[in-house]
Amino acid sequence: MLSVEEKRDSDHVKVMAKYFNAKLDEGNNASTISMDNTIANGFISSYRLFNGLTVWVYNITFREDFDVELQFSEDRPYYFSYNVKGYFLHKFGEEEKYAKILQNQNMVVRGSSKSSVRIVFPAKVKLELAIIIIDTKLLVHQKIRNAQRIYTNIQDIFKNIPANIHYRHLGNIDPETNVYASIVTKNKETDLVAGLLTEGAVINMLASQINAYKKETSGKNKIPKLSKIELSKISTIGDYIINHIEEKISIQELSSIFLLSPKKLQAGVKHLYGVTIGNYILNLKMGHAKHLYISTDYNTSEICSQIGISSKSYFSKVFKDRYGISPSLFRKNLIG
Repeated sequence: MLSVEEKRDSDHVKVMAKYFNAKLDEGNNASTISMDNTIANGFISSYRLFNGLTVWVYNITFREDFDVELQFSEDRPYYFSYNVKGYFLHKFGEEEKYAKILQNQNMVVRGSSKSSVRIVFPAKVKLELAIIIIDTKLLVHQKIRNAQRIYTNIQDIFKNIPANIHYRHLGNIDPETNVYASIVTKNKETDLVAGLLTEGAVINMLASQINAYKKETSGKNKIPKLSKIELSKISTIGDYIINHIEEKISIQELSSIFLLSPKKLQAGVKHLYGVTIGNYILNLKMGHAKHLYISTDYNTSEICSQIGISSKSYFSKVFKDRYGISPSLFRKNLIG
């Protein structure tokens, strides 16, 4: 087990690099370790956008369980985490059981002095995890507009949480935050340009998490009668559809693969994406068709075959309804 302390001036990536005997890259307030050995495959990085806001990224698969203990300090920063892929286990020092943090799930944590947290990253699980760390004691002195907005939001939404206790909020399954977090978890670089490219994604990810937290804690976020594990399963359906985009996929097939009833699948997809399963599949197919028009020389017949649609006339109608332009004119405009 790796034990670390929550200190502003400490670089836990450096500590991990020494612990794993891994290569360390540094630059512009950022650190990254990369591994492809018997310990793990992937990278772990951290970088600071400005004083009071630091980002951690895990894009890695551990060969064996990686167990970390973090000793909290009196600074009491807030941790906003989001799982793009995989899961991990989390518990405060005095808890007997671990909480399982699922794919596409938000978690908000704040520690307290003289307390600790244990985190287990399980073996052989592909993990893509983004963590935004907010230190309000540093943030309050920043003149940057984004920093001031974040500080105001944090002070407002946590004003009723006693300062002397540790706190954890396990959010609902939230595919909206995935849009931004998936960009953040792909960032391996440590230079200034890479930091600037991902800054917008980090700010949008945090804004999405704060909005989700407000809805969930206000009781206004109505969810269907599905467990978080079931919703997490449903949130991965898109990956399956993309990997089988050339096939005709039915709700019965998805029900069998994901071990959920058609009724639960319909309710979950409607809740997460606001459309029926049929429309969700069609939206993904049209998105892939558009990508193929841009990136290949395939004609319309070939693209229909690639996305599992047999009727060219039906494809053209759906494409035009979605994008406001016919496939032929879309291709013509690309050619110029």
